Amino acid sequence: MHGSLRSAVPQPSGFPTTLSDLTAQYYAHAVRVRAVLETSANAERPYLKRFFDWFGPPGTPERLFTAISPDSITQGLVRYATQYGPGSRAGMQRTVRLFLRFAYLAGYLKADLSALSPSVRTPRMGKVVRSIPPACIHALVASVIGETPADFRDRAMISLLSTYGVRGVQVRRLRLDDLDWAHGRIHFPAAKRGRAIEQPLTPNVGNRLADYLCKGRPVCACPEVFLTTHEPFSPIAHPRQLSRILRHRMTQAGVELPDGGRYGSHGFRHAFATRLYGRVPFKDVVDMLGHRDPSSTLIYGKIDTETLAKAALPWPGGVS
Repeated sequence: MHGSLRSAVPQPSGFPTTLSDLTAQYYAHAVRVRAVLETSANAERPYLKRFFDWFGPPGTPERLFTAISPDSITQGLVRYATQYGPGSRAGMQRTVRLFLRFAYLAGYLKADLSALSPSVRTPRMGKVVRSIPPACIHALVASVIGETPADFRDRAMISLLSTYGVRGVQVRRLRLDDLDWAHGRIHFPAAKRGRAIEQPLTPNVGNRLADYLCKGRPVCACPEVFLTTHEPFSPIAHPRQLSRILRHRMTQAGVELPDGGRYGSHGFRHAFATRLYGRVPFKDVVDMLGHRDPSSTLIYGKIDTETLAKAALPWPGGVS
């Protein structure tokens, strides 16, 4: 069975001489065989580099595959689990599992060791989401007051995130033709198997976008609204780019989030949902967040801790 599976999978052109060549082969396999998007495959890069680093320098594919064994994989994953949280562990174990499978199918490993890196299962409702407090958002918005191209761009992006609660990828992929100036509407493309979102273009957001397009956006044929500020101008392609921008702006503003707060774009999404939940009909919250499955929105029922506390029953016997 395994032999027939190997023969059915396109093989690399030859044994890689460097880890960079090996990485390129792995991502080509991810796109051609696993049929994942390049952006999704690129999200695995930090984990793959950390996996390579487990075996120390000088790193070469030959040394790597010689060092890979059931013991080395198990020891590495156990060590990683002591240093990182559940989300990072899940990403690492998934990447290791997929890489080991690729290495076996490519003939670089004699045995399929992918089962040694199990999935990290997190209960769907097993955590409380953390949002950016309103005071922090107000301080951040008020702090971006300059008139450089980066100021105009960042001010517009922060306004979109805080006003509409969309995902960072929807801001990064926003196109010029998604802005319907004539009818005062803005369209956000679907993301993460969700639905597209269409909202009224508020005066505040419209003004911020107009300022950026007229005063800050470089002349470029790119259809995306938001671009980098240095040549060669290009869209903000990777989520880490947007996260770095937001973290930099929060640092400049002196914004410090509570424990567990997220400095990336998702913290704005959680804050948006927090403002809506319990104040507008549930179906409207689902639509505004672009969720296809209403159950995805239920997790926000855990964010209003004050109301939840009122629903708690007294403990029998009182407080000890």
